[in-house]
Amino acid sequence: MDFPEFMYYLESDGKLPTRAGKINAVIKDIKRYPALEIDMAEFELILNHYGLTFDELSSREINYINNNIK
Repeated sequence: MDFPEFMYYLESDGKLPTRAGKINAVIKDIKRYPALEIDMAEFELILNHYGLTFDELSSREINYINNNIK
């Protein structure tokens, strides 16, 4: 595996502090959330843990999160 591929996998797994890496980490945390539903306050806490806020997410990023938590 070459370096760019390795970095891609780290980012996909949410282990890099890039924007995409942070969003993937948020997705992993939502999937591990113990309840079947997550409220907005808890979602904001997860986002804040990675230095993100709901207001700064683009509609594309929100769609990406929604499509990947299923």
